[in-house]
Amino acid sequence: MIAVQLPSPPGLVDALNVMRPSARLRRQAEALAGYLDEGDTVLDVGCGTGHLSAYLQQMYGVDASGVDVQDSRKTPISFRLFDGTAIPYCDSAFDHIVLSEVLHHSHDPAALVKECHRVARRSVMVFEDMPDGRLGKLILRAHVELFARYYRYPFPPANIGAYRCALNWLGQNASRVKRFPQPPEWLSVYPRVLSVYLLKFKPPSASRSS
Repeated sequence: MIAVQLPSPPGLVDALNVMRPSARLRRQAEALAGYLDEGDTVLDVGCGTGHLSAYLQQMYGVDASGVDVQDSRKTPISFRLFDGTAIPYCDSAFDHIVLSEVLHHSHDPAALVKECHRVARRSVMVFEDMPDGRLGKLILRAHVELFARYYRYPFPPANIGAYRCALNWLGQNASRVKRFPQPPEWLSVYPRVLSVYLLKFKPPSASRSS
């Protein structure tokens, strides 16, 4: 018998790619085209493996660094540990701040967002899960709790609604906000959204580090 491999439906391919961190992060990097220029400084908050920062460097020629509560890097990006809220850089230290699916894991998303606003000069870019229905919220809660246990976080994550309040604050303190659905867009029960918060003009800091 000859086995015949049938092509996967496009929607299934999208869903499988989203499940693969490296493919998902590459798509996120591609989504930032038009917002990053060669030589821009970018801080990847909650950078994890560092793959997103590496993609941004390769695609756009930016100077990317990362911070996280643990060092889980698999790429050689510049890195600092932090406590999950206080970012160890001075005001307006970076052109852009990127948070990729980080806020729903934060124990204090309001404090973290304010820190991102403080150290950013031009924009804060947020990839975030934004479920509205009961099932989507249950999935998000289970994901957050399992993630915290697996990585043995020293603090519990905040209520899942807290990061939305934090994003509302960021929107109120931005000059403009742009939102873009992320693939797979058909997965309406668990939508992912890119929000780009363009900030009011802030002069560059005299020093890049505190």
